[in-house]
Amino acid sequence: MRKVLFTAAAFLFTVCAASAQESVVKEAKKAKGDPAKAAQIIEPALTDPSTANDPETWKLAGDFQKSIYDDENMKLYLPGGKADTSKLYNSLAKMFEYYTKCDEVEQAKVKSGELKKPKLRKKLAETLAKVRPQLTNAGSDAYNAGNYAGALKYFGLYVDAPQNAMFDEISSVKNDTLVPLIANYAALAANSLKDNSAVVKYATVGKNHKEEGFRSLMCLAEVYGKGETPDSTQWLATIKEGVEKFPNQEYFVGNLMDYYIQKGKVADALASMDEIIAKNPNSAYYKYVKGVLQYENKDYDGAIATFNDVIAAGGDFQAESSSKIGDCYFFPAQSIVEENSKISMDDPKYAANEKQIEELYKKAAPFYEKAKSLKPDDRQLWGQFLLNIYWKIDKEKYNALEKEMGY
Repeated sequence: MRKVLFTAAAFLFTVCAASAQESVVKEAKKAKGDPAKAAQIIEPALTDPSTANDPETWKLAGDFQKSIYDDENMKLYLPGGKADTSKLYNSLAKMFEYYTKCDEVEQAKVKSGELKKPKLRKKLAETLAKVRPQLTNAGSDAYNAGNYAGALKYFGLYVDAPQNAMFDEISSVKNDTLVPLIANYAALAANSLKDNSAVVKYATVGKNHKEEGFRSLMCLAEVYGKGETPDSTQWLATIKEGVEKFPNQEYFVGNLMDYYIQKGKVADALASMDEIIAKNPNSAYYKYVKGVLQYENKDYDGAIATFNDVIAAGGDFQAESSSKIGDCYFFPAQSIVEENSKISMDDPKYAANEKQIEELYKKAAPFYEKAKSLKPDDRQLWGQFLLNIYWKIDKEKYNALEKEMGY
């Protein structure tokens, strides 16, 4: 008997709860003249199964958000009007959330046979398609304010829309060519948040943009190279894709060359650089990188020829190229200095080595001096090298440079 009473009580409680939520929906409808108030009233109905499983509940909630959005949006066009953009964008996001959920619930009922066909999808999709462009403004404002979570939300809603079946009949959304561009910004926001899964999701779309896709590829490289679970294979594939698609972006070429050097694959690096230069024959940077690779490969004559090409062309990397030509003489001299440190000064080879060191230093000095004249503040290009050289061949210049450098 007690079990029957408990069952009856539970049934009555369920009926009362459902009735209470239906009452909330009715109360919200009555308050629609004040959409902000109505939106607050209906909130409990969105989480209670008795009403959350009704597409009309979600449509109503979306309608209230649309009214809030429309009221604020109108102020943007009225003389002297000042919209609350925070309120405007927040209602925009919620409108997307609620109308999308409405469609999801309605489609589930169609699939289960509870409804013969959807009644709301077309109108909801058309409504969202009209306001969707505003999501880019919302995302931009959030990003510029340092609100990366907000930026990711708004940009993400924009990018995700074409994948939603409710927009299949809306060509302006389904065939939107701006999606890859906005996906780049979503990836940047996700990268700022260290949200690696979101980076991968949006950068995979954004990397296909012809002009801005390099941003997504950079973000992907950061995730694969420095994430919680680094993936060297994916990192290298991403860097190579960046080199192929965006050869003018130094980030990809620089990382690829560093990789080859670290792996001792200088020959592979040089072959790759020749291909890149063939496609970008006027790039001083790429020629400079090739010269560095030749230098690393101890092909000093080849490196000097390449650096001289860079210098002759003018423009960028003249100081760096001059310094590297100096290196092509200075560091071979250092090897001889090391050799002399291990043999007796009475050994005839010692004197021959000293002469060779002096000759190499004299060849290196003008190039370091040129680098100094071009970039006097960048002492890494010439400072210690010239001091070493002057100590050996010109004490007067050594004293003057030491004083100049504040030693």
